[in-house]
Amino acid sequence: MTEKEACRILQAEGWFCRKDEVGDPVCRKSLGDVQVQIIPAIGKRSDHFRVSLMPSVSLRAFSDAAGFILGEGQGFVPVIVSNEPPQKLEHLCADDVVRLAGSALSWAQHQDLEAGLALYRALPTDAKGEMPLRHLAALAIACAVDQLEGYKQSLEEGNRLGFVPYITLEMIERSLLVAQGQS
Repeated sequence: MTEKEACRILQAEGWFCRKDEVGDPVCRKSLGDVQVQIIPAIGKRSDHFRVSLMPSVSLRAFSDAAGFILGEGQGFVPVIVSNEPPQKLEHLCADDVVRLAGSALSWAQHQDLEAGLALYRALPTDAKGEMPLRHLAALAIACAVDQLEGYKQSLEEGNRLGFVPYITLEMIERSLLVAQGQS
């Protein structure tokens, strides 16, 4: 079985599948406001398959806020990512794909998204990579107007607070719009 075949099976189970920016398959399913994403990875070895779905979970409001703040529209930004190792299966069939997807959904439903968002809200402003964007999005959906206004004032005064270079004043302003319910 290939990743493409697995995606066809997942689509029949109600997942929306597409290729990401580097051509890897990505499948998403919404459970109300909760978004679940899986990235099917199937490796054929001489005597088994190595299979991983790499599930992650988010809230639509968080992903939408991050996209708006970044200025790139909608997307998926995870709150919690599973770090389970790949499974080794002697054979791989459609039932296995359905079972693994069901396990990913069950895992997602048992995650404490509020705790994940609290971790993002508590990040320092000098966090690296995508963490500053996630920090701003978590603050925005928590309506942390005072904190975001403090960030805005500091950036206007030339104090970047250690934010990575891609975080701009405009992004802070868009965070404030989300926090104030104006986005």
